[in-house]
Amino acid sequence: FFNFFCMKITTIWWGNWQSNLLDWLNKKFGDKIEISSIVSMSDDWRTTWELMKAFNNELGLHLPPPWDLRRCLFSLSESKYKSYFKLVFEYTFLNEEKISNFTIFDLFLQVHKEILFFWKETEFKDDLVNFVENQSWELFDYLSKKAKDIFEFKLPLKSTLKWHKFWNILMASLYYNFDKDYDKMLDFMHRLLKVNASVIPVTTKKAFIRAVLWNWEIVETQDKISNEANYSSGIADLELMDSSVDAVHHKKVSKAVEKADFIIIWPGDLFTSIISNFIISWVQKSIKETDAKIIYIWNNTNKWGETMWLTQLDFVNKIERFLWRRIDYFIANNKKPILSQAELESFKSDISVKWWDYIFVSNWERKELERRKIKLIEADLLDDESFYKHSKQKLLNVLEQLFFWE
Repeated sequence: FFNFFCMKITTIWWGNWQSNLLDWLNKKFGDKIEISSIVSMSDDWRTTWELMKAFNNELGLHLPPPWDLRRCLFSLSESKYKSYFKLVFEYTFLNEEKISNFTIFDLFLQVHKEILFFWKETEFKDDLVNFVENQSWELFDYLSKKAKDIFEFKLPLKSTLKWHKFWNILMASLYYNFDKDYDKMLDFMHRLLKVNASVIPVTTKKAFIRAVLWNWEIVETQDKISNEANYSSGIADLELMDSSVDAVHHKKVSKAVEKADFIIIWPGDLFTSIISNFIISWVQKSIKETDAKIIYIWNNTNKWGETMWLTQLDFVNKIERFLWRRIDYFIANNKKPILSQAELESFKSDISVKWWDYIFVSNWERKELERRKIKLIEADLLDDESFYKHSKQKLLNVLEQLFFWE
């Protein structure tokens, strides 16, 4: 009865930070909220990109990137095997044998043995080994009854296993063997992990992005925009690359947006993590037409490249431009920590900062937000053990006020 009246929350971002915040939301509010998580699908770096290239080159198929989805799925898992899943799924292969040589069960056993071997060499070996053995074989028995066929699945790729995570290989193999149907794979992963929330890819089509700079230079792909580009000018626009112009939103996106009481746009890289979702066909239209209140939580710092020189109001303006509507709440940090020289150097060299600095809302920005009827919520949001990340408890306290007391 209560769930019928629970608050419906739709979140939008990519998988890394969103997965952490989803975990916090789930633990804090439980069945008081119903979560739908829309995940960016523009990921094109590290081993995810290598797996996607192998699918394209060897099988002639587009593999929608699994990396960010798996992080969100895991964060929302309510399975009693969650601790064991974390050990197995996050395992990185180091052997250079071909992926096609192994069934899923072969890989599962390989990972299991590696984990046991490692832990037998640690001071915690007894408790940990017992935990792994008990959890793994109980889980194996469960899967043998519920999903025995998947153990025989193979992924016909000549590429090697080296540097790939077990979870990415598992999801790619399920996608390939479930009739190249990404939704079937996701449904299976929801059931396997006992995810009661809904994790939704913003699209399952190609969604490669490019940034147009103010001097008309073009920077292509998420990885280069976010991590590699040596910017000679700021970003003026973000668009889909020619190979991805037909990307249309996943059918569940509109429903998740339409039914939401609140839409939360999490902190993250402005263009590659956030706006990359809004440029997918029909996403903007769905958001424009919803009655949901939109909460925008911005980063505590600026970042070299993507957002250098931007003010807090610049971020709001760009988000609203790509949303096609106004936001309702803007949550911003108002604390600047006192750092030692060593801490300052560590902060400035972090990949999420890259020699930039903290940003705060100015007096004239407060007046402009008030004029536009955007409610500004300023608070100390910094985690006490981090130079720039949000404190989960501080942020959840703010969200609780909005969800249940506003």
